[in-house]
Amino acid sequence: MFGFGFSGLIDVLVLHHILQWHHLVSGLYPMNTLNGLQTNILADGLFSVGMLIIMGVGAGLLWQSERRTDVPLAMRPLAGAAIIGLGVFDVYDSVVDHALLGLHQPVGPGGQPLSFGGQYNPHWLVVSLLFIAAGYYVYRTGLQERARGAEELD
Repeated sequence: MFGFGFSGLIDVLVLHHILQWHHLVSGLYPMNTLNGLQTNILADGLFSVGMLIIMGVGAGLLWQSERRTDVPLAMRPLAGAAIIGLGVFDVYDSVVDHALLGLHQPVGPGGQPLSFGGQYNPHWLVVSLLFIAAGYYVYRTGLQERARGAEELD
């Protein structure tokens, strides 16, 4: 959950606000009118609050897990889980926000699309799946490393 919320927050801060490639609902409300821009910025702000809440819930669950054990939580599985969450958000964004709902598409100067493949953004979907695979690898190898360490102590 923490990785999912973190990825969503980075997306809105970097792509929506700093680079201004798109806004959350720029596929529905134009970015080139004052009313459209105000609606888009409001939606971005509400989305940011939602991602902060998701991150907070994830951090709370992590804190609760840490308090329930006498053994410190292993960092590699935690990092792997966060990377998986990051990739899951990006898959969600590509499939749901971009393809199914058509809420927004990244655009560059002159309103030209930045992504090939139109609404489906296949290249970003592939990168997102690679994030999930990398996170799973880090998670699994971290668990295996921790298990080997526990066996050596026995």
